[in-house]
Amino acid sequence: MLSKFLLLLGVSGVGKSTLIRELKRLDERFIYISPYMTRPLREGESDKIEVSNEEMDLMISKGEFIIVNELYGMRYGTPSRPILEALEDNFFPILDWPIDQLNIMRNYLQNRIYAVYISPPSIKELKRRLDKDKRDKGGKRLKAAIDELNKFKSGKFRELYDLDVISNNSSQTKIAELIYTKYLKAI
Repeated sequence: MLSKFLLLLGVSGVGKSTLIRELKRLDERFIYISPYMTRPLREGESDKIEVSNEEMDLMISKGEFIIVNELYGMRYGTPSRPILEALEDNFFPILDWPIDQLNIMRNYLQNRIYAVYISPPSIKELKRRLDKDKRDKGGKRLKAAIDELNKFKSGKFRELYDLDVISNNSSQTKIAELIYTKYLKAI
């Protein structure tokens, strides 16, 4: 059995982090690939690694990242070594990932990717989630989310992912179980 890198795709506020926690609870072989980032950790956030811009620049110069994304004025670097080590050891690396950057990961790992697109139950619910944690003060995330969701609904991304699900608040465990079952069948 060759494991695959599980990428959870979807807009900000859709519940990717909650699903990652649920999947890790279901099977200890899931390993979250902690991105490096130049923004401060949020309260309660412990699954990312905060670095200065200088540290990020040094890591980039050493070739330690598959890609560095800039999002909302902050840089996020995806390290290559932990992904490759997890795959080599037949663990299940997992990460939330932007759909517009999926081709980079597919080019890097080719057929060792399993991608799941997660949609919110409604725009109203997505707005409530974004307002709740105060991450979208200027409305940029909601605007970007609506644009991406319209592209998703039009079928623009259909060939990019293996499974799509709707993230309802009350059924996160069931959604994680569905993703887990489909993922295992794919490896």
